[in-house]
Amino acid sequence: MHWQWLVALVVISTKTSLHAAFIPTQSQTTNRQDELTDRRLRIYKSENTQAQQVETNHAEERGPSIPAVGTLTNALKATDDIDDWISKGASTDDVFKLLALDKASDDLLANPTLKTWINYMNRFNEGNQEQKTSVIATLTAYYGDVGLAKIIEAAKQVKGTAVMAKRLQNEQIHSWLIAKKSPKDVFTLLNLDEAGSDLFKQPQVVTWAAYLDKFNLENPASKTTLFSFVNPRFEDEGVLVGMLIAAEKVPTTKSIAVRIQAEQTRLWLSNSFDEAKKPAEVFKLLRLDNAGPSLFMNPLFPAWIKYTDDFRRIHYGNTLTTISVLRTYYSDAYLSMMILGAIQSPSMSGMANRLFAEQLRNWEINNFTPERVFKLLLLDKVDEGAGTLFDRPLYTVWASFMGYHGNLRKKEDVSQLAVLLKIYKEQELSAILVKAYNGNSPRTKDIARTLMIGQLHRWLLDRKLPEEVFLLLKVKGAPLDDVRYKVYKSYSAKAKTEKESTG
Repeated sequence: MHWQWLVALVVISTKTSLHAAFIPTQSQTTNRQDELTDRRLRIYKSENTQAQQVETNHAEERGPSIPAVGTLTNALKATDDIDDWISKGASTDDVFKLLALDKASDDLLANPTLKTWINYMNRFNEGNQEQKTSVIATLTAYYGDVGLAKIIEAAKQVKGTAVMAKRLQNEQIHSWLIAKKSPKDVFTLLNLDEAGSDLFKQPQVVTWAAYLDKFNLENPASKTTLFSFVNPRFEDEGVLVGMLIAAEKVPTTKSIAVRIQAEQTRLWLSNSFDEAKKPAEVFKLLRLDNAGPSLFMNPLFPAWIKYTDDFRRIHYGNTLTTISVLRTYYSDAYLSMMILGAIQSPSMSGMANRLFAEQLRNWEINNFTPERVFKLLLLDKVDEGAGTLFDRPLYTVWASFMGYHGNLRKKEDVSQLAVLLKIYKEQELSAILVKAYNGNSPRTKDIARTLMIGQLHRWLLDRKLPEEVFLLLKVKGAPLDDVRYKVYKSYSAKAKTEKESTG
């Protein structure tokens, strides 16, 4: 049992020493050497003797495991070394260099000898109050503010060193607050004033942002924001926006970028209508104008939609919508295809359906006739590869607009057939319907059948002669089972009945 007690005592002692180490004081330097060969030999012999005792004592079931023995041995050796350095009067700087911690660089906080040095520093400080130092003071002396900030930020990303790194960062920030440094002072101290457009690529920018927050808490009268500090440093607003877009993709700088973007957005929206950033301007600033067909997959696109919605809410009554901006970059046909594609994606369907409805409304607000929308969707162009007219995806878009348009004009004849007859000659439309009816798609066959029935009724109302219908349908030479012949025969019979009933 005495082994477990001793191991626990060493661990508790080590943790207590590490915690006590993070107290800023002044650094001091001396120059000494240590000679520990005899002590190491004594430790080795003691270790061997204990190991033999444990191995021969079969009744002791709670003996230490081999890793525990190794840990204890290292702890005893470190303690023995510390005792020797104390007796020789070695300074904390002497031991820091002796342990090669001045050359550890990025792996400094993961270096196991750092704990040994911290324990020594605490022992040294107890007996040398006038020369006492701290971890932060010593590390800054050797690595500088910039170097230490980079070391800390790298260590924060590693599970084994994250706790110590965060504690060190707090101490570094605290030391600047004690020195009454302004955010600008620390910005310069960390060489961020020389970073230019690479500002958010500097690891130490995270430390600076943390200092700014702490400074604002301690000095509310001198409070500043990330955006108000950074924005004036870039004359071209587009440069800063591009930097923020890139920074948002990096986990370590994402939160900083999001905060600055939020402040920037509030500023854009808070101005009067004439001075506020219009949705089209923000679209370009976010570089969405170069997104091409992948626009909807761009993570900034939903943010832009929200900005546009907020803009319309704040500046109520304006006609600037997402679709009105998108139509300046994409043709109606291309944009419609993009929307239809996005509707099929579970992750984008909500947004795409919203854009689809907005597109229909935009055409209506602009007083576009069904014929014009038909042409905007390029449905009047022959596309042999797309099958029949009704097979083309954009026909469904046009049909949806027809429904939207017709619901607002209950007293007008705005049926699909009526509009198609304005676009095509009767013989052309008949050929289109026959082709669709003879196609392989049940959906297009149903559309064609519905329109052909409507066409028959119109001919009956117009009292067209069967001979005229024969020519319109191009029945000559058609087999008896052809739909043209069937429609013609049906019309002839109905026309005859109508004629007989009216006398």
